[in-house]
Amino acid sequence: MENNTTENTEQLSVKERLIKFINHENLSQSKFEKQANLSNGYVNNIKNSISDKVFDLRIHPAFPHLNKVWLLHGIGEMNIESDSEKSSDKTSIIKNKPLDEQMAILHKEIRKLKKQNNKLSDRLDDTLALIELYLAPIAMKMEINIDPDLKKKILDHLN
Repeated sequence: MENNTTENTEQLSVKERLIKFINHENLSQSKFEKQANLSNGYVNNIKNSISDKVFDLRIHPAFPHLNKVWLLHGIGEMNIESDSEKSSDKTSIIKNKPLDEQMAILHKEIRKLKKQNNKLSDRLDDTLALIELYLAPIAMKMEINIDPDLKKKILDHLN
């Protein structure tokens, strides 16, 4: 599998990753915006992120090979391959090799996928914790029962 994200792109903003993709496609920002049916200046006006709706309804139809997880979170590769490309790539890498080499290749791929899965799982845990943290004061005001430990942390933080 070709790694087309040579540096750690998790540290880049969504806007910076999108610009990286646009440059990779040898497009101008305005041409990208036209192809994705976005308003003029959309890319320059991105603040924190882009919505799932914009990606799903505008960007993805125009650029189906752009990896949404990479764009929004910097995890994985910039481009995704079609299932047939993935299958033929894997087959050509493994085909006609001794079984022990085939197993080594597959184990390496499994380790890589587990690492990606762990990163995504950690991100999900962090996101859920942030949501809980932001919603907890509202729940307290509405007198909704929340985890006592979380309630204590919030009260300590507010004091």
